[in-house]
Amino acid sequence: MRIDRVPFADVAAYLDQKDTILVPLGAQECYGPHLAMGTELRMCEQYATELGARAGFAVAPIVPFNYSHMFLDYPGTCSAEMATIEDYVAQVCDGLAQQGFRHFLFINIHAGSLGPLESVCRFLRAEHGAAGAVLDIFSVMRDVGGVEWTAKQAPTGHGGEMVTSVALHISPELVFMDRAKAPGALKDFAEGMRTVASGKVGIGKSSIMLFSNMSDYSPSGIQGDPTAASAEKGKVVWENALAFGVDAAEKFSRVTLGA
Repeated sequence: MRIDRVPFADVAAYLDQKDTILVPLGAQECYGPHLAMGTELRMCEQYATELGARAGFAVAPIVPFNYSHMFLDYPGTCSAEMATIEDYVAQVCDGLAQQGFRHFLFINIHAGSLGPLESVCRFLRAEHGAAGAVLDIFSVMRDVGGVEWTAKQAPTGHGGEMVTSVALHISPELVFMDRAKAPGALKDFAEGMRTVASGKVGIGKSSIMLFSNMSDYSPSGIQGDPTAASAEKGKVVWENALAFGVDAAEKFSRVTLGA
């Protein structure tokens, strides 16, 4: 049930039976030359909406913007400070908790909001005795996707084969495959430091966090090769990720935290 698409009496009736709400956080940022800027936004909202419908849980409207400073070199990216995201989401969820919601499952699709969401979850527990958890969509897709990827370069990385395949399945109008191309070798920052992802570089057997911008190491704005993407692969990943989400949401709705 999308709480923005029903009268308040329906939400009140829901709260007589359940206290779980799914809160999606999207992002508006660069996804390379072949994906629309709103790809993450659309994917996150649809995932949360379908998950809520399948599991029978309430779903809040999506938070459309995120901490995307690492993509600001690409026109059309929208970004807000982490503190702003944290404060905004905390205030909205505080109001929902006052109405009776006690289990907040954040449907997240962007690494920039993980820190703020932990803080929000701890705030909700301290103020309302509520439980908070984060389901990271891309992590779930990587773990349960069940697809053999063709690309040799970062198939599940930013803008790569995985996300492009899923986008082709759920929102093909946002995909411009005639513009898809491999990003080429990612630029390393120094000898012995291999670029892994935004904010992460490998050194020997481990890594450090280096808070770079995407354009520092990938001018095209992607990490992986999307050229072998297909809607058929995307459907498999999408359905497996939703099945996991239903199971996770049902289990989370029964969580009881200690005093």
